[in-house]
Amino acid sequence: MSTSPKRRSRRATTPTPEPLYRLGTAFWSSGVLFAAHRLSVFEALEARPRTASEIASLCGLTPPGAEKLLAACAGLGLVASDEAGRYSNSPLAKTFLVRGKPAYQGHLLAYLDDLWLRFGELDHLLKTGEIGPREAAFTLARPDDERRAAERAWVLAMHEIAAGGQAEALCQAVDLSGCARLLDVSGGSGAYALRFAERYPNLAAEVLDLPEVLAIAEELIRQSAVSDRVHARPGDFLNADYGGGYDVVLLSGVLHGLSERHILRVLKKAYAALNPGGRVVVQEMTPDATSLAAARFAALFSLNMMSGATYSAERIALWLNQSGFLRITVTPLDRAWWFDHVIVGRKP
Repeated sequence: MSTSPKRRSRRATTPTPEPLYRLGTAFWSSGVLFAAHRLSVFEALEARPRTASEIASLCGLTPPGAEKLLAACAGLGLVASDEAGRYSNSPLAKTFLVRGKPAYQGHLLAYLDDLWLRFGELDHLLKTGEIGPREAAFTLARPDDERRAAERAWVLAMHEIAAGGQAEALCQAVDLSGCARLLDVSGGSGAYALRFAERYPNLAAEVLDLPEVLAIAEELIRQSAVSDRVHARPGDFLNADYGGGYDVVLLSGVLHGLSERHILRVLKKAYAALNPGGRVVVQEMTPDATSLAAARFAALFSLNMMSGATYSAERIALWLNQSGFLRITVTPLDRAWWFDHVIVGRKP
């Protein structure tokens, strides 16, 4: 007896719990990636293919543990195995997960790994506005050297995001021809200032951030080919005087951590620092991104923040207008992953 089209249609639309299973187990994959990175598995596989037994010895694992971890990594596309039972890095791992490689993204992984406890206690954060007891206890007990390493990893993580394509996407979206001076507010590692200086030979840039952050930025600036035109400038971006005479003020990933009151304060300081005709360039993740993946990322990222939120591009444009900027443009960044919009305003 055949099934009627009407009955088949009803069956096709009946929900199943499979999407919940995928969502509920998604953290398993993250756990495998973080563990393999912490255990230096990808470095161990970089020299040559190795057996699980060799990985167990090199990485301090039990033989069964190595077998299970490598099998999971293979399932995630991080490693591949041959007929002899030897494992090697996949192109993804070889490019991004081996320390010392130009496109290494391991500091970003370390930063995301540090968010593990926060998302595990997300209900507590959402109810109280405070981190959960396990994260609080971990933070309190964390040795100073680990804390400093985590702070450094965060700065380098933001640098890796920029180097991974974000800086190039920003440069392609914003034309700074004819600009002579740029101020990168809360500029972290200086990655965006460096990329703009590389692109525009007549541009000089300053990176404004806290002294401990600038210590890392200065390392990277010294290694660049534009160290004569990019300089570090210590200061707390909320309270420091930005000075004046700039053609561009860059606010990359700054506004989403702030309240509206502080956002308007920063934008007014940026306005005051610009020459007439100068521009403020805001790069942000926005929950109104045209890409579903980008909008979802912005919404999820907002959950881990202790202050501020991810704001829509329309709302940011309104704040620019309230701060005196005109000729405001909103440009989606379709070729970038972390930040998805650039909002630019001109000082009359």
